[in-house]
Order: sequence, then C-alpha cells, then structure tokens
Amino acid sequence: MSSQITTTGNLGPVILQSLAPGVLYTPTSAFNNILICDKQQMPAGGGSSLLFTRPRNMAPPIVQLGNSGLDPAPQVPQRDVISAEMAWFGTGAIINFQVLIQDQDAVLAWVSQRLGVAGKQAEDIILRDYIISASSKINASGGANGDNPTNLGPSDFSAVGATLDTNNAKKFLDGIDPSIKIGTGAVRPSYVMLSSTELQPDFDALVGSGFKNQWDYSANITALENEYGNIYNIRVLTSAEAPVSRGVSLGGRDVYLNIVSGKQGVTHIGQTGDSMQLLYRGPEFSGMMQQNATLAIRFPQAQALTQDTAVRVLRSTAASNYGGF
Repeated sequence: MSSQITTTGNLGPVILQSLAPGVLYTPTSAFNNILICDKQQMPAGGGSSLLFTRPRNMAPPIVQLGNSGLDPAPQVPQRDVISAEMAWFGTGAIINFQVLIQDQDAVLAWVSQRLGVAGKQAEDIILRDYIISASSKINASGGANGDNPTNLGPSDFSAVGATLDTNNAKKFLDGIDPSIKIGTGAVRPSYVMLSSTELQPDFDALVGSGFKNQWDYSANITALENEYGNIYNIRVLTSAEAPVSRGVSLGGRDVYLNIVSGKQGVTHIGQTGDSMQLLYRGPEFSGMMQQNATLAIRFPQAQALTQDTAVRVLRSTAASNYGGF
C-alpha cells in the first residue's frame, strides 16, 4: 500500500528553482468515438438497464385485393429490444500531506486536470472497444500491397458505403447537433470513419483518387480539428487511440480497425443524478495521523449498438508497415 502513496520522495528531484507560470501541455489523443454517438440518459430510480425498442418493417401490400371478398393474411407486428447495462468506472491518487504543504507546484490542480482527462479518455476507449467487439467486420481488398486485408483503396470506401446504404443506414445530415460539427456546413450527407493517425500517409496517397484533405474544403464547411478529409460519402477522423492489432495480417503487417458508422448506430448512455465527478477527501479523513489526502474521479457509463446494421469495422493494413512509428 505504501508504494502507491505519492510522497515528496517519489515525485522526482526536489524543486529548488522557481516554476514557470502554468504547465506544459500533455500530449493527448483525440476522443473521436463519442462524436458518433447518440446521447441518452438512464433515469434516476430506473434500474440498472436501459431498454431500446426498434419496430421491424411490415411487408408492403403489393397484391391486389381482387373481387373474392377474402381478406389478405394478417401480419404480426414485431420489434427488437436492445438492452444496455449501466456500469461505473473510476481511478484516483493518494497524496501525502507533506506534498500539499511543501511542494511549490500546485499538485492538486494538475492532478485534478489529468484525472479529468483520464476520465474522458476512458469514456472514449470503453466506447471504442465495445464498438469493435460488437460490430461486423469487412476486410479491405482494394489496395495493392498484396496482403490480407490489403491497404485501403478507393473501392473499399465505395464497398462499405454501399453496405451501409443497402442496410438503409442514416447518414449524418446538415442541421444535426452543432456541438459536434459534423455536417453543419454545406456538405453532403455522409457516414463517418474513425481511423488511426498512422494511416494518414495512406489517405494522402489517395488524393486524386477520390480523397479530399480537410484543408482543401471550401470556406463554408466546418471541419473538426481531427477531421483528416473525406472520400465519396465518408468523412474520415483520425486519432492515435484508434485500435490497431500489431502484426496479425496474413503478411505480418499491422491491422487497423476503422470504424464506419451512420447516425444512431451507437448510443452513449449517462446516468441522471450522477456524472463524471472529481472527488477530494482531505488528510483529516485518512487515519489517526491524518497523513494522506485522496483525489479521484468516478463516472457512470453504458453503451449500445442501437442500429447494428449502421456500423461496420473496415479492417485494413497500410501501404507500408509503419509499426506504430
């Protein structure tokens, strides 16, 4: 237990100089998975599971009634029920009171900030891993590297777009929630692909074959900071947190798991009456000597594929095996 307590001895060299104001930025990946999600809330006192219902289509009546006087066979309405189970997550730090008294750095401030970022990162990774585990997979075959799956070619984007269109998936349209800025400018309705920053050289190689970098968008189109571009009816967002399986292709290359989604494909669920919280407990609550403060975050989350036919994972390799740089 003692090895997990932050003391003045394991924070590194003692600070004997003055600190520059503020802190340097900490490199942090883009949180893309939350952007494609619908948002729902579990009501307080509503149990541990949130249920979604989706009515099934009924067969269209395309046969004439005729003059027999007989009624056509009745249909039985059906619906699908999807369940999401709420769970809680959290992490924290134990900080010795001597750190709070002696250290020149504002320890509580920057630890609070990093815990908050860790919570948002966890929220996105949980969504990412759930989507990957629950979605149907398609192997890229339109590239030229001779592997299985291949690197991404224009035909792969066309194929996954056609799959979602055939499944009657909804695209992200103009006029949706402007806080996520997908489709808020004069752009075509489109699906969204969440991909790895390691594939950006491959996307650049597709310029002239249908891919358009976001810096070439017209001035009236609003792009996300981490939107790399678009090809056909798919807008591509990249993040260093995108999932990669190292060395598992037929030819030993890394396999990238590119999530392609339509609207309402994935739903993120929060809990009414609770949310991501920063929890501080002073040293006076720690024990007889009142030596240790605690700082932690806790948050509730559930997720569901509310339209599983509107989400596909496009598995691909890279034209060159970057190996995570």
